[in-house]
Amino acid sequence: MKRLRRRRRLLIAAMLAVLLLPAGGILLFLNMHPLFLKQDVIEQELQGSFDPAENIRYVFGGNPEQVRTEGDVDLSKPGDYTIKYLYKHYSRKVTVQVRDTVPPELEVHPYTTDLAEEITVDKFVEKVSDASEVSVDFQDPEEWNEAKEYKVCIKAIDSEGNKTVKETTLTRIKDETGPVISGTDEIEVLQGGWVDFLAGVTVSDDMDPNPSLDMDDTKADLNTPGVCYVVYTAKDRSGNVTEVERKVTVKENEEMNEKTVYLTFDDGPSLNTGKILDILREYNVRATFFVTGNNREHDDMIKRAYDEGHSIGLHTYTHDYSEVYASKEAYFSDLQKISDLVESITGEKSRLIRFPGGSSNTVSAKYTPGIMTELTREVLEKGYQYFDWNCDSTDAEGNNVPAEKIVKNAVSADSKHINILMHDTDAKNTTVEALPKIIEYYREQGYSFKALTTESFAPHHHVNN
Repeated sequence: MKRLRRRRRLLIAAMLAVLLLPAGGILLFLNMHPLFLKQDVIEQELQGSFDPAENIRYVFGGNPEQVRTEGDVDLSKPGDYTIKYLYKHYSRKVTVQVRDTVPPELEVHPYTTDLAEEITVDKFVEKVSDASEVSVDFQDPEEWNEAKEYKVCIKAIDSEGNKTVKETTLTRIKDETGPVISGTDEIEVLQGGWVDFLAGVTVSDDMDPNPSLDMDDTKADLNTPGVCYVVYTAKDRSGNVTEVERKVTVKENEEMNEKTVYLTFDDGPSLNTGKILDILREYNVRATFFVTGNNREHDDMIKRAYDEGHSIGLHTYTHDYSEVYASKEAYFSDLQKISDLVESITGEKSRLIRFPGGSSNTVSAKYTPGIMTELTREVLEKGYQYFDWNCDSTDAEGNNVPAEKIVKNAVSADSKHINILMHDTDAKNTTVEALPKIIEYYREQGYSFKALTTESFAPHHHVNN
């Protein structure tokens, strides 16, 4: 009986054990984290790409799309970043270690130069790039002062200490060849004309990218017919010198042999243009009108002036200094507009220019310092001629300047060739009143009156900016 009871207790215990084992497994399962990740510490390359979802191995009872992440990883900056994976009420933290482990990419090329140039590492570098900041230098710098070939090692090191070394060659030669001066062909100039002797002249050298160029035109007398010379001297950094003489033939200009007055009127057309033209016709005198595009209602006066034998010059389209002198491009844009307007009215392209304020103006420097130095050269290179004046009537001092004062100033010039500055606007009534007396005075002094051409006497002021 006792043995039977004992066997019964053992059987019950075994049955209970069998029943309790699954329950324990269920309890263990209920406490298990359902989110399985590939790594708890992720190594990520600097400037690479990172997708947190790629670190999810398995989601028990769900799918990766249901997992959210919190936290940012800055792939542009090395460091340790923490992100959190969230699924239902479960979460797991992961560390992302952003590192730069890749050496810089470095490409170099050989370099050949003279003995005068300073040798810097950038002369050899074709390309260098890295995810981090990178510095480039010589691996073993030395003195390269002899004319021969050297082996040169270039190293690139990024901010994480990754290094790349490449080898190339430096060839130093003794430069004994002088620079080459181009654009110095013989030229012909009309007596009394003006030439920019540097326009179109270039200098180059096989070793020195910036050889110097000097020009001596002190013996170029353009007021006397005959032959004269301009001397150009170029020098490279190795001390080689090239000198070229340019022959200049000065052709006789009949105008230079006679006393001539050039009457010029700026800022028109206006209500007074017709009155000025009537006086010029009465005295059989030719003049030059430097026109603008501000008074289009009087464009017919431009046509009349041209038809009656007067020259039409280009002053400005807007006459707004802040706009015209805003930049070199702005000036030439304005010049093109007034040029197109004059050509559409007269059928002829004008090559005569008067700068607003003259080439000596200082106002333009307020908007673009140094612009007049560039413009005075470039307009000549483009085939224009610009005209300042050597006699100022002073009618620009204000409206209705007394006619007597205008006459006094306009006849004060003592020169064989006189370019008189006057103005043609609605308010310049006293200029119209003074004009006959000015013409009569110079005619009595034996002067003739002519309209300007590109070959006429062209007074040029000193550029002040």
